[in-house]
Amino acid sequence: MKLFELNFAQMLIRYYVMMMVIIIAGFTGQWWLAGLSLFIFLGAIMGAKFEKAKKVEQKAGKMVHLETGIEMRKAS
Repeated sequence: MKLFELNFAQMLIRYYVMMMVIIIAGFTGQWWLAGLSLFIFLGAIMGAKFEKAKKVEQKAGKMVHLETGIEMRKAS
């Protein structure tokens, strides 16, 4: 889970889902269901993204250290 990764459209969708849950809970009288909307609200405010992290492949080559034994001198 990454925080602050949602764009505005996804955040807006979560607010609509939260309001839908509250309205359904109000009409059915299941107020415990409205309590669940708190977690939807917090997820929208914090911008939590619930996706698995993708593996990033490193395409860097093998690093080789060369020792030449040549001493570098400053030209005078």
